[in-house]
Amino acid sequence: MYGKEMVDAIYSEQIVQDYEFNPLIEALPPIFTEDEVIEQLSVFPSFDEKERALNSNYRFHCVQRLFQYFQPFETHLDLEQRISRAIRQGYLHRNPMQREEVMRVHESYQAIKAGNFLKNYQTEAKRTAAGFTIIGLSGIGKSTAIERVLSFYPQLIKHREYKGKPFIFTQISWLKLECPFDGSLKGLCISFFSELDRLLGSNYLNKFGASRNTTDLMLQRMAHLASLHGVGLLIIDEIQHLSLSKSGGSDKMLNFFVTLVNTIGIPVLMVGTNKAISILQSEFRQARRGSGQGDMVWSQMPKDMSWELFVEGMWEYQWTANYTPLTEELSDFIYEESQGIIDIAIKLFMLSQVSAISTGTEKISKKIMKKVANDSLRLVKPMLDALKSGIPSEIAKYEDIRPIDIDEEMERYKASVDLQEKIRIQKKLQQQKREKAEQSLLEDVTLQLLSMDFDSKEIERAVKSVLNKFGEDVEKPTLLKEAVKLLIDKDEIKTENTNKKKKVSQISGNYLGGLMKEARQKKLSVHELFLQKNIVKQPSEEFWEEGEHAALVSNAIS
Repeated sequence: MYGKEMVDAIYSEQIVQDYEFNPLIEALPPIFTEDEVIEQLSVFPSFDEKERALNSNYRFHCVQRLFQYFQPFETHLDLEQRISRAIRQGYLHRNPMQREEVMRVHESYQAIKAGNFLKNYQTEAKRTAAGFTIIGLSGIGKSTAIERVLSFYPQLIKHREYKGKPFIFTQISWLKLECPFDGSLKGLCISFFSELDRLLGSNYLNKFGASRNTTDLMLQRMAHLASLHGVGLLIIDEIQHLSLSKSGGSDKMLNFFVTLVNTIGIPVLMVGTNKAISILQSEFRQARRGSGQGDMVWSQMPKDMSWELFVEGMWEYQWTANYTPLTEELSDFIYEESQGIIDIAIKLFMLSQVSAISTGTEKISKKIMKKVANDSLRLVKPMLDALKSGIPSEIAKYEDIRPIDIDEEMERYKASVDLQEKIRIQKKLQQQKREKAEQSLLEDVTLQLLSMDFDSKEIERAVKSVLNKFGEDVEKPTLLKEAVKLLIDKDEIKTENTNKKKKVSQISGNYLGGLMKEARQKKLSVHELFLQKNIVKQPSEEFWEEGEHAALVSNAIS
């Protein structure tokens, strides 16, 4: 078996008497209470505060988790109840343990073998199935809500034994198809066979989907298989495509759905945008059947407590480095820009975070949200303006709201980040290249200067000095020439200082020698001569006065 996981039937006792002794109903999950539905419908994706410190590339992935966020409202509870009733009521008189149902399946089989389209069974069946229709703006959350509710029901249930008797039966509790883009009946039948093959691993598409088969024959086989596999609910999404229908128009397909409901007893749930209203209303009979469980028209979400609950729940998922508390002003702004369309509100919040992260602002603000709204919601702005106006004639101009292509918008912001990252990498590469060239130049010049017997420390100082003066782009000859010049100047200064010291030393030596010669001629001691010349003072004097020869004598004596 491929495509879908199959569960073995577990039969539970029924509280509602009508549902007793029907294995297809007893194998379904129990009828849930409101609290259980809220708990099971709610989806609050995981969130870790530490993720705010991650690199921006990782956080862009985390932001995608907002798509999982699902906050159930009263409408969703209503939807769950309707689907629960529709499936059970549809099975009520399709009990495979009853003789009438077995006879109808046999009758259908005979019709197929004879190549007939069976519109009415000889075996009378009580009409208990009731389909319904959901009409609403695109992005309002119809498909998501339906899928959440359908997830309560295992799609494939395998029956092997019921109340001690062998009962081999594969039950398909629901089947969801999209209305063909061209609204053709043949396209719908092919989708049906293909989906059954995916679920059951069967070969119905090859057997019954050949183009040579007439539409009537394909419809007959489709109805037969729906009955044979106990399809509990048939969901036809995107029924607004019927407006483009060909080969028989929308009437033929709508009539077929009525046949499914009336004669076979399979409830049909039709889902579409506002564009589908005119199609459904054109067929009174269909409009009536579509209202079997009451129509559901999903319009924009009102700004009430449910809205506040939704925004507060969503607001907790912030992956910017800095958290922005939710204020009434921000909540009002999101409502104003999304007009209560959940899909737009979530995408606006997501893209604001992506913008804040990509620009390095790292904090959601009204300014950023406003910019994102102007940039990313421009395609839906005329529709949103029409919704804002509340004027029915203005709203009627737009049969659908084009959803925002989140991938396209993400790519736009990501491209900005990528560009910044590329520039950063290029700058780093340039820096490394420059440093490598400088290093090579320094090594080259230093080696040449060392070969000229200059001191290594002096060379380093000279080269740095030249680089500071002429910049890092200086040519090698200039660097070498200027460094040599500095080093030579330094050497000359050094030599001159050395010569001066030698001269002073020589002068000092000649002067003392002359004084000693004079002392011998005058037959005086050197000390007496020094006293006469006032070079030294009498020891009785407390302090010596500084003279021009004081330091010289002191050094000479020592």
